Amino acid sequence: MSLHPVDGSTSGNGLQLHYRRWSAPSPDPHLPPILLLHGLASAASIWNLVAPLLAEQGYHVIALDQRGHGESDKPETGYDFASIIFDDHIAMKTLDLERPILVGHSWGAAVALHYAAVHTENVTALVLVDGATNQLSLRPNWSRDQAIQALAPPRFAGMPRETFLSFYRRGPLAEQWTAELEESILQIVHLREDDTVAPRLDFEHHLQIIGAMWDQPLFDLYRQVRCPLKLIVAEQQPTNDTQATLVQIRRQGIEQIHALRPDIHIVWMPDTIHDIPFHRPAHLAQEILSP
Repeated sequence: MSLHPVDGSTSGNGLQLHYRRWSAPSPDPHLPPILLLHGLASAASIWNLVAPLLAEQGYHVIALDQRGHGESDKPETGYDFASIIFDDHIAMKTLDLERPILVGHSWGAAVALHYAAVHTENVTALVLVDGATNQLSLRPNWSRDQAIQALAPPRFAGMPRETFLSFYRRGPLAEQWTAELEESILQIVHLREDDTVAPRLDFEHHLQIIGAMWDQPLFDLYRQVRCPLKLIVAEQQPTNDTQATLVQIRRQGIEQIHALRPDIHIVWMPDTIHDIPFHRPAHLAQEILSP
């Protein structure tokens, strides 16, 4: 069964937020809805390969472009977690998403965790996809300014479309490249009339989000969540010392999370890139739905 998404927008908190919806012809009314949250500088289209697999099982599935991202409004302020989760809460109410399974990728995992910690009764289950594993402010020998500088995005506006796509084609995604995958990747960025690309998330807004990540009390939030928790982790062999250090820092964070929440279900995906929704969509869909 092939399911085609329907795009729409929902208003709330003074913003128009774009969303993408997938529904089976006969959805199961007894199943909770699923809300998918993208990562930093990403968009709802990162779920294009995963969402139809969920909807085929009878679930009502929504992927949201969060503030500043994708086709949603891009105000100058409000990139702190409190504002973001308020946006998402209003969107859930407007779209009648009651007690969803909440799935977040990368930064979206930190948003989903924060939401579930604040709105403890409004989430059926929480699935964190390769994110929300480290509290930036606890990383040794880092200041807030250093973190923002180190994690600032590249300025790639004006890059030819084919050059941009080549960064994906050179990696593991080359083995499964399709027109659908290419379209999904291009929907994350702004494709300009001169066949160059530009980020949809403004550079300064990106930096504001990094600052919010520094301020987020990540580990404390795990203590507050009341629903079932699953953490899905992409694993790759490090190729240099910097990558090895980052892998070690992440493992230490996951160990701390497990100590705080022994009930958390941790799934390791070997030989998998960070963009799990593109690289392992079938496996990810299966993990989202399994206990």
